[in-house]
Amino acid sequence: MNKTEQNQWKNKVLEFALEAFARHEPLRSVLVFKGARILNTRLGDTPLRQSFDLDSNLNVQCADKHPLKADLITFLKEQSEAAIKKHISRQDPAHFKLNFVSVEAKPKDSHPFNWDGYVVKINMADNARPEIKSPPNAEIDIASPETLGPDAVSDLDLPNGLTVHAYTLERIAGEKMRAFLSSLPAYLVKVGRRNDAVRVKDLYDLARIRRACEVKNNTFWQTAGHEFRLACESRFIDCVGIETFSKNLDTTRQLYDSDPTLPKDISFDEAWTTIQEIVILFEQLGIIPFTFALPRPVSRL
Repeated sequence: MNKTEQNQWKNKVLEFALEAFARHEPLRSVLVFKGARILNTRLGDTPLRQSFDLDSNLNVQCADKHPLKADLITFLKEQSEAAIKKHISRQDPAHFKLNFVSVEAKPKDSHPFNWDGYVVKINMADNARPEIKSPPNAEIDIASPETLGPDAVSDLDLPNGLTVHAYTLERIAGEKMRAFLSSLPAYLVKVGRRNDAVRVKDLYDLARIRRACEVKNNTFWQTAGHEFRLACESRFIDCVGIETFSKNLDTTRQLYDSDPTLPKDISFDEAWTTIQEIVILFEQLGIIPFTFALPRPVSRL
């Protein structure tokens, strides 16, 4: 398989897995889906920026029920396997054959602030194409629970009358602002993390959201602002104003313009204007500035 074929294959498997999880109550009840794939569905448009993974959060109840990492990994592996196998059995004829499901912790060692995440890797064969001997893994990222506002989650309709719990557009907007800040040097230094690539894709997605919901729509963006603050508080991210977003702005612009995965329909200037307008509104609403002190590190065995 070339790169394009691999990505197409991953999309097929992830669509199948999402439907399988939606039909499997033990997973449907504990996962909240988010990320670019959910954003595309919420906006209801044909995206130019493709996503080849699936993001989710674990809910608090499941994390409390499985306080040990090993137990939670076992739960996720067993239930993911069961969901996929049951969904394959519903197909006539069966298109897929499950090769394996694996679950890994992210990071492998316990996170110092208990932000343990997991990745579910699903490998399936195409019964109609036995010549493909090594199909790529499709991955579902599962992040640790976060504080959510009352308007952060709602049911999302899937084909065939299925639903999953997913972030609302307001929560996605707030989280994308948080995610961008989490990739900037000031925060990386604060939490002692290695340098990450600046998340310019979040600027692009925020501009997409702004096209659908202008900033003058205070109802939408006020809710998004409260979700932004909650998301930042969950990860101890500070924001004093536009100066927080504009750190190393020349580098951000260069990375945005040179990113081969970003379509060219939204310029950096439009994306940055989006950030400026949102920050001005958040300041007017009293949502920012804010700072959050780091707690003592904890460990989860």
